[in-house]
Amino acid sequence: VSTIGLLGMGFDYRFKIAWKNQGFRQVLSLLPARSLDQGIDFINSMVENNIASRMVTGTLRAYQQATTLHMVPINLIGVAISTAAFPKMTERLNQGRPDLFKQEFQTVLRVIIWLALPVAVIAFFCRGYLVNFIHNGGDPLIASLLGALCVAILFRSIYHIASRSFYARQDTRTPLYISLVSVALNIILATTLTFRVDWGQTSPAMGIAWAASIVSIVEVVILFSVMERRIKGLFDKTFVHAIARIAVGSGVVAVVSYILVSLVPLGGGRQSFFTTFPRFAFIAFITLSIYMVVCYFLRLEEVKPIIRFVKKVLFGRVATR
Repeated sequence: VSTIGLLGMGFDYRFKIAWKNQGFRQVLSLLPARSLDQGIDFINSMVENNIASRMVTGTLRAYQQATTLHMVPINLIGVAISTAAFPKMTERLNQGRPDLFKQEFQTVLRVIIWLALPVAVIAFFCRGYLVNFIHNGGDPLIASLLGALCVAILFRSIYHIASRSFYARQDTRTPLYISLVSVALNIILATTLTFRVDWGQTSPAMGIAWAASIVSIVEVVILFSVMERRIKGLFDKTFVHAIARIAVGSGVVAVVSYILVSLVPLGGGRQSFFTTFPRFAFIAFITLSIYMVVCYFLRLEEVKPIIRFVKKVLFGRVATR
């Protein structure tokens, strides 16, 4: 399929490697550290799966499904937005404009936090609905693990734009070193919290989930600490005030989500996707709508494009012939 598309675009491929090309050589020099950084995640997953496999039957499956659920918003928000913003950040540095790079990074980071924080809150309170989508009737263990991983939804989303800010500066080694520290810390925490903490009636697998969330926070804090030393004033008062207002709006989301989940419970009996999805959609729609209104009154820039779009749809002029 790709070949047909390339032919339609008139792409003229020649099997030739330009070894003397400076850009190509630069890519080769950056590639090893980046590849190792990517591979470390698989090692981390292998360790977590190994620990989960030593528990009662079904624990490994539950942890894998909870991990898959928490990765959905991370990929949709953190990975997607960071990938789209990466070329622009690289362009700013190539122009010799670190000030514009700083502005671009702050804007993208604010958008990611503005989206990921309320989504993480909704995922926490509605985790029973989300688990029911992949497991009819729900699963208390998967729901508990997902609740612990909701913290990682926010910080893993932030991590992708934080790491790409280093890649834009052609620095792939710093994220690699930080990943090595994070993986080592995650293995220590997962082992300690799983086998040396008494979780009572809760599954010891909660130790793995909480270790992943704690490490996601530590990893982002270290990345930002290094970045702040290289780019002075990266987290200025304007940025901090904006994040504080987003936190206030997300606090409102937490209260509204809790109330709506209490008023529209998942319920017992036979549960299926078609019976639970309308309830979840109702809760999510009302909660996010209130979040938009709160952000509008808090004068957050991120909500303005959405408000303009809604006004255009509802009150725009009807085209006449």
